Amino acid sequence: MPPFAWTEFALASNPPRRDPGPPGRSRNYREFWDGPKPVGAGIERVMKHLDAPAPTVVTSVFSDWEEIVGEVIAAHARPQRIAKGELVLEVDDPAWASEMEWLGEEIVRRIRTSVETEEITSVKVILSR
Repeated sequence: MPPFAWTEFALASNPPRRDPGPPGRSRNYREFWDGPKPVGAGIERVMKHLDAPAPTVVTSVFSDWEEIVGEVIAAHARPQRIAKGELVLEVDDPAWASEMEWLGEEIVRRIRTSVETEEITSVKVILSR
């Protein structure tokens, strides 16, 4: 067999493959895909799916904590997380734990006023170790 026959045979048995695209999508995905997106573009949707507040709420509560509750409370109580509408505060003393539980509704009201959100509905207090 002449050398070119092997080349033709190889091409006939192994045609060039087309890119199938991402799994689960048709080959025409490029018609609808407009390129990569910044990571932040999907954060809010993911946070909502996880029952977490919007990133702007989390950022505002954590960064403006001293302005929201005042200097004295901020010295003894720190926000740890926000989940399913509950703000978890870590306090440094049992007396402050009692005080924060008593002030829970007031803290929620201040957050709603300062951050302009209804996403935080309650306060849970934990004692630091």
